[in-house]
Amino acid sequence: MLSLRPFAWLIICASCFMTAPAIAQTLPPVAACGLPAQGNILESVTYTLSADCQLTDEIRVANRTPKIQVTINGAGHTIFGPNRSANIHTPGILSLNQVTIDGGNISRAQFIQGETVNATNVTFTRANGIMLGGVQVNLNNVLFANNFTGGYALGGNGSAVHAGPNTTHTWNNVVLRRNVGNGGAISLHPGATLTTTGCLTLSGNAPYSVYAPDGTTWTDSSTGPCIGTIGNGDPAVIQAPALMACGFPAHGNLDVSATYRLTADCALTGAYTMSENVSISVIGNGHVLTTSRTDYSFYTAATSSFTLENTALEGVRILNWGNFRAEGIVASNAVNGMIYNVGEARFSKALFTDNSATLSSSASVALAYNAYQKGDVSFTDATFRRNSGGLGALVIFGAVIELNGCIHFEGNSPVDTLIHTFFASGAVNDNRDPNCASPIIDPLIPPVVPPAPRESEVICNSHCPELSRLYCDIQLGAIGLVCRPPVQPPEAYIYRVTSASEGFFKLGLSQPQVEAVEAGLIACSADGRVAVRVGLKPEIRHFFEISPKYHAELLVPRRYIVISKGPNVEGKVNHVVLDNALDGRVFGIVSTHGGPPAAECITPAEQATRAAPAPVYAPFVQAQAPQPDGSIVHIARPGDTINAIAVAYEVDPLEIIIFNQLENMGRWIYPGQKLLIREAGA
Repeated sequence: MLSLRPFAWLIICASCFMTAPAIAQTLPPVAACGLPAQGNILESVTYTLSADCQLTDEIRVANRTPKIQVTINGAGHTIFGPNRSANIHTPGILSLNQVTIDGGNISRAQFIQGETVNATNVTFTRANGIMLGGVQVNLNNVLFANNFTGGYALGGNGSAVHAGPNTTHTWNNVVLRRNVGNGGAISLHPGATLTTTGCLTLSGNAPYSVYAPDGTTWTDSSTGPCIGTIGNGDPAVIQAPALMACGFPAHGNLDVSATYRLTADCALTGAYTMSENVSISVIGNGHVLTTSRTDYSFYTAATSSFTLENTALEGVRILNWGNFRAEGIVASNAVNGMIYNVGEARFSKALFTDNSATLSSSASVALAYNAYQKGDVSFTDATFRRNSGGLGALVIFGAVIELNGCIHFEGNSPVDTLIHTFFASGAVNDNRDPNCASPIIDPLIPPVVPPAPRESEVICNSHCPELSRLYCDIQLGAIGLVCRPPVQPPEAYIYRVTSASEGFFKLGLSQPQVEAVEAGLIACSADGRVAVRVGLKPEIRHFFEISPKYHAELLVPRRYIVISKGPNVEGKVNHVVLDNALDGRVFGIVSTHGGPPAAECITPAEQATRAAPAPVYAPFVQAQAPQPDGSIVHIARPGDTINAIAVAYEVDPLEIIIFNQLENMGRWIYPGQKLLIREAGA
């Protein structure tokens, strides 16, 4: 027996020796593109791509000391992951250069993972799960775009980058664009640190671009948004979505706060992602937002605000992390929930009809999910009609649904009036009016059709748009009107007033004209009596500086737009100062004295028609005698203002406004108008 053991040992060793070449294989076979399609890497290696590559399975790097270094020089090509198991994982060092990593929207846990990941000139896109994770991640000139994860919890792993506990991330020149889901495009976990330098663009990410709660550190030394190209030769800047004919933007990232007024029904062709700290309002004017998409049409960031007013929604779905408000809406034909709410949502005067759910765990109208310690939804005066499928019209998962006022359920299934609490979690605050008998049938107010002008009205000439005095919301003393119709980009039109119902078009301009001028004159009328400028002239600014309520306001950088008209018979020039845009708020209204606001615009032809000399100014407002019954009625003359009238009669301007029920704080008065100053017997 003993003599056989050495022989047996030799036989075994011979067998091992014969298979040694197979075991010694340290690198998987390289595909035609220059990168293995799958396999185990047992030694450091550099790959240079000669074409686009598709991974068919996982590329895994062995855990050895010293750490294995794998370098992939993409030469501008793309690595695709066409199935769930296709990814690159390494406990060593992975360096990516000049390459696009395209996840193909395939659901996977993580596409790229390494103990140390270095990426230079790389685009990471279309991951469904997490695109990138590592203990030490160093990025230079990198783009993350259109990555997504189905998780909606605030403490999730990030839609683009997972910054796990005690990891370090160093970024220089990075763009995060439309990465949606979990805590943020990058979510930092306890002890994780992020340092950003160079340029940094954060656009259309939800719920956050960078989620850095207590216990994490984000040191931001970035210098501003990126320009030119980024990543693997992609544009660093994408154009803001253009307005469609209906008055709403085409799909894309909504990075700037705005109010959109619909002028027609809108067919949405894609999705919208609302960036952090952006406020979007849609005034529907009774029109419809419709889509054929079954996925979400709107994604709102956690710090954004989205408001819908007097709008119909057909097939539109909203994933809301932010502050959502809807008043006077009809929502229909949404599949698997009109709103998935993890933020705060409030509905009033709403009709939800013919929505459906195909997923057994979904809601046909609204799911209130407490992923952020909120997710609450309230309904005030709402009707739910013929909504079917899922767990019910309204589903609660850890959040609260509140019912107020007149709430009506009709023909919903699987059970009418069902409010389902998922896993028995969440609550319903039922404050319904028990005596309510009138459901919401149709909360929409039809679009306003401007009335045709009477023959006696001379509102427009051939250069004037067809619009109604309904939109003339600012009066320049008693000598002019500024009309701002609900269109985008904003427009403004100025008229000269001659009576209560007549006026002559003087000047019109649009927001692009305003944006084209850095400072100074934008436009003026041929007679020089109407002018629009950017910036405050010293004599106008002085009026604001002497008022304490404007001191803090003047410190805020603004693009002041000044609309001026005059002089009137008293030599006054009236100025309306708008804040930033033609449809912006009225910052203030002041009057100065002097010639026309734009004398430089007077044409020779206009000069020839002018009577010579100096203008003859009428006296200031003169108090008129009492009526026989003791009342005082002032008949407005050209150039009169409420303040000037109040001075003449030594009364408070507010008394005149209240006595005469004047709108817009008395800015709308016209020559010949009778104003009650003192009641009879007073």
